[in-house]
Amino acid sequence: MNTDLTASAPPTASSAPATSGTWPHVLACLMPLALFIPAALGIAYGGLWMALTPVCMLLGVPLLDTLTGWQDSGHFRKEDFNSFQVVLLRWNTRLYALLYMATVLWALWHLKTYTPLEIGLMLATSSLLGSIAFAAAHELLHCKDGLDQAIQRVLTSFLFYPHYKLIHIRSHHIHAGTEHDENTAWLNESIYSYLARTIPGSAVRSWQLEARLLRSKGAASGPAHILRNQMTVYAIGQIVLLLAILLFAGPVGLLFYLGHIIGAHVMLECVNYIQHYGLLRQKRNGEYEKTGPEHSWDSYHYFSSYITFRVGHHSHHHIAVQPYYLLETEPEAPKLPVGYFWTITMVLLPPWWKHVANRRLGVNDSPTPAAA
Repeated sequence: MNTDLTASAPPTASSAPATSGTWPHVLACLMPLALFIPAALGIAYGGLWMALTPVCMLLGVPLLDTLTGWQDSGHFRKEDFNSFQVVLLRWNTRLYALLYMATVLWALWHLKTYTPLEIGLMLATSSLLGSIAFAAAHELLHCKDGLDQAIQRVLTSFLFYPHYKLIHIRSHHIHAGTEHDENTAWLNESIYSYLARTIPGSAVRSWQLEARLLRSKGAASGPAHILRNQMTVYAIGQIVLLLAILLFAGPVGLLFYLGHIIGAHVMLECVNYIQHYGLLRQKRNGEYEKTGPEHSWDSYHYFSSYITFRVGHHSHHHIAVQPYYLLETEPEAPKLPVGYFWTITMVLLPPWWKHVANRRLGVNDSPTPAAA
């Protein structure tokens, strides 16, 4: 399979000199927090002002990528940043998580004062903010700091994905690019087939992982075993959350919350679908080859990259598991033609996506049997 799409890609981390000047990079990393400015204006002025956030994210950001042609290709080392800059970068994800949850709760509390148009626009805003919140949660779950872990537990529960860390750390990072990973999209698999497979599959795999862990610790089978399974605790917690939102915002508020969760989850799974689509690791002597840059799709489009906590540097994340502000470019990784926001549009139209992605992989669009 040909994935040599790197003629214009920047040099590898090992060969590239450190980029001079960290402040432009730090300020660009804070870009996700700027999303709450149009959201606040929408809340303050109502009406069509509530369309500001969707317009900025779905049109403004991709247009800036296209018009500037800038690439997020800087190379930084941990020692390049002073302590104040590191504090800003660490609090960036924490503040985003807190502001996102506060924004949704504010919307739920004031929902009764909104017109149907405003409810629809606020639903779109909340879904899009929630999709970026998943990127913040992804950063937090990889951090060892107790505060980061506490915030990610609250955030992933609020996003109705409390097992995000479990499936991501204990399954995806181990099995990415294999048939054992529910988050890897097969070649020629549509996003709709992927959604039907990955959402229930991730929950089932998480249950199995926890059950296996309990058995390894000598836990007896039976009702006690089920109650000790972390997924049971998560399920109870999610029921409590739904009841709390029902009491807080009423039936309409609960529907709003669930609607924005569905939108955020679809965006998340579209990104997961894109990141490893068609890039399976090969088996050699019964063992899978090591995960390399050629097993993840990357996107370095400047504004799309920074606004999503640099999730487009996915190949280096799998190789080095570095904080988002230290992720580097990988010339050997296949590249997306546009940033994630417009790529998701292609993904939702499977023939278009297959035409673009398969051509870049050097394969045709004919159906391929699903992996066993």
